[in-house]
Amino acid sequence: MAGNIFVLNGGEITELHEALYENEDLFQSLIERYPNILAGEQINPEAPRKWVLIAREMGVPSEMNGSDKWSLDHLFADQDAVPTFVEVKRSADTRIRREVVAQMLDYAANGTAYWPIDKIRLSFEKTDGSLAVFGIMPDEEEAYWKQFEENLRAGKIRLLFVADSIPMELRRIIEFLNVQMKDAEVLGVEIKRYTSDGAISTLVPRIVGQTAITIGTKSTGKAKKVKWDEDGFITQTAELGGSENAELCRRLIRAFESLGCYIWWGEGKDHGGFVPVYVGKQRHQLCSIYNWYQRTLVEIYFQHMKPPFTESEYRQKLKASLERIPGVNIPGERIEKRPNFELNLLSDEKSFCLFIDTMKSYIEDIKVNELEITGE
Repeated sequence: MAGNIFVLNGGEITELHEALYENEDLFQSLIERYPNILAGEQINPEAPRKWVLIAREMGVPSEMNGSDKWSLDHLFADQDAVPTFVEVKRSADTRIRREVVAQMLDYAANGTAYWPIDKIRLSFEKTDGSLAVFGIMPDEEEAYWKQFEENLRAGKIRLLFVADSIPMELRRIIEFLNVQMKDAEVLGVEIKRYTSDGAISTLVPRIVGQTAITIGTKSTGKAKKVKWDEDGFITQTAELGGSENAELCRRLIRAFESLGCYIWWGEGKDHGGFVPVYVGKQRHQLCSIYNWYQRTLVEIYFQHMKPPFTESEYRQKLKASLERIPGVNIPGERIEKRPNFELNLLSDEKSFCLFIDTMKSYIEDIKVNELEITGE
């Protein structure tokens, strides 16, 4: 057992003692809800790893188009589209010594060969996840998933053995695999839990398995992305589509801010963009405005709508309202996706007001729904 942790708060000290996780399901649930505890900043301090969950208990087949034979605890992806396999064991589980290694290698060998990318994307959609956490704009998502599949097939993956305490036998195997495997990164994440006699509980993650040989040679990071801001985006928009488009974007930003939204800026390397977000009880991404080569597009986020606005009736209502704008036509099959139209369709004052009024009505409906839920 490791030493205790002492928390200083306002002159008072609380002593935390190392404690085991009550069960493996609790351990797995914590990782599912808070993937940052996988210590991405320790894995790559220069470009800390960020994660999105693709699936918990991801089925793994043993042949092409076969049924699932195994179940991986978690499948994550990082910002560089590197598939990250996570297998969780408590130190009290005797399988943590050697059996867990055989399990992980089964998952890796068969997942890289037999997972269809369509199954992976469908699993990700079921988690209600979003690549926006990586600064990936909608027009870049196809390229991201293409890169993910290429990494998967090439074995450019990351294997994480997660436990509250990693025994020396397993640590040595991890270090050996990490040195010997050319493309795959193999690491252990030790997440110790400390609690007090009261309600305080602390998790302390630590990476094991990196050696002087592998540090710096297993980096999966790419060139740093651009963090866009208003000035940079407006400048790029003017260069691509002229001053009228640039001014239109600035007006949209001010209009969304007046509706109580904050502006989330993308990190696309080549193409700037922003997403107006309304935050009530939940975070609602309304749409995105982004540059795509010589075009500036407005994309409606039907796909990211929260219940009850996911109902077809409401989507049809929103679609009809948007189609009052001359030139806007949303195909019926796109009503659950992210249809787009050219920004310059909003250059007419009446069209601009119709668009903003539609977004305002959507936000008002969100407010009313949340009041009904809380009974306020």
